Amino acid sequence: MNKKIIFAIVVTGLFLLGFMFWPEVKEKVGAGLKPAPTETGADHQKISHYTCPMHPQIHEEKPGNCPICQMKLVPVYQTSPASGTLSLDLPRAESRGKERDGERSVIISPERQQLIGIKTAKAVKKQVFKEILTSGRVAFDPELAIAQKEFVEINNNVPSLREAAISHLKILGMSDEEIRSLGKRNKVGSNLYLPEKGDSVWIYATLYENEMDLVKNGQLALITLPTGSDKTFKGTVRAIDPVVNPMTRSVRARIELPAAGGILKPETFVNVSLQIDLGEALVIPKSSIIDTGVRKVIFVVHEGTHFEKREIEIGPEAQENQVILSGLKEGEIVVTSATFLVDSESQLKASVETEGHRH
Repeated sequence: MNKKIIFAIVVTGLFLLGFMFWPEVKEKVGAGLKPAPTETGADHQKISHYTCPMHPQIHEEKPGNCPICQMKLVPVYQTSPASGTLSLDLPRAESRGKERDGERSVIISPERQQLIGIKTAKAVKKQVFKEILTSGRVAFDPELAIAQKEFVEINNNVPSLREAAISHLKILGMSDEEIRSLGKRNKVGSNLYLPEKGDSVWIYATLYENEMDLVKNGQLALITLPTGSDKTFKGTVRAIDPVVNPMTRSVRARIELPAAGGILKPETFVNVSLQIDLGEALVIPKSSIIDTGVRKVIFVVHEGTHFEKREIEIGPEAQENQVILSGLKEGEIVVTSATFLVDSESQLKASVETEGHRH
C-alpha cells in the first residue's frame, strides 16, 4: 500500500482517538510523564527518540513540545538493544501490539473498552434465511406470446426449425420445463397480454447480480400491492432470464400467480418478497466487519482483552447477520461496535513500531 495512504489512515485514526481521550491524555500529561529508565535496571531500556502521541511522524532527540499541536513529546524506548525493538510510552500504555496468527493484534484494558463503547458477540451456527425484497410488474408481453405461437406452429409443422424456436423462447426468459409444457399443451394462452378472469398472471420481478444465483425455479414468492392493500398473492418462480440486462445489471424472475386474472391488470406495479433458505451457516452481526475495499476483516477477542485482527471470507447477508465462509470458528467472540476505534488502535501501534525499526 502507498506510504501516503498508510500515513493518512494513521493520522485520521489518531485524530479520532485523540478527540475522544484528550481529557485523560491532558490529565496524565499534566501529572507528568515517568522518567526515562536508566542503565541500572534489569531491562536496560534506552530512549530511541521522542514523539507526539497525536503525530507519530515527529521524531526528536530531546524532550519538548510537538511543533504541530504543542503536546508534550513522549519517549519511545528501545527495549532490547540487540533486537532494536521499540516501545512507545503513551499515556494509553495499556494498549500494546503483538503478532498472533500473522495478523496485528492489540491489548485493551476493560476500563478502556468501556470508555470506547466496545461490544462483542459470539459466532454461532443456525438456520439462516435471506429475504429478497424487490419490485415487479404484471406482465404485458406480446412478444413472448407471439414467440410461443411460432413455436407451437413450428413444432407441429417444421421440425427442422424447432431448435431455433426453442432458443428464441429461452432468450425471452422461458425455462426448459415451461417449453416442454408448451409443447405438450400445444396452445398459447392470453395471460401474457390480456389475461381473462381466473387465468394465471405473470409477474416480472427484478433480480440484481448479487441475488440471481440465490433464486431457483420453484421458489415461493409473496406479491403485494404498493397501494396499501393488505391482500397477498402467492406465486411460484418459473424461470429466470438467462441474459443480464447491460443497462441495469439485472435479470427478470418470471413468477406465476394462479387465478389472478381479472384482479391484477397488465403493467401494474407490485412488491415482491422472496424468502431464501440458506441452510445452517456460521453467522456474526454485519457491524463486526470492516470492509477495506480489498478484503474483509474482523477483530476476534481472546481472554477478554486481546483483540486479534483477522481476515475472513463472507457469504450472503441474512437480515442483520452476515454468513461467514472461512476465517472464523463457531464460538469465537468478535467485536460488534467501535470496530474502527479498535482498528485505529492497532494501526497506531503498527505505525509506531514501523517507524521505530527504521531508527
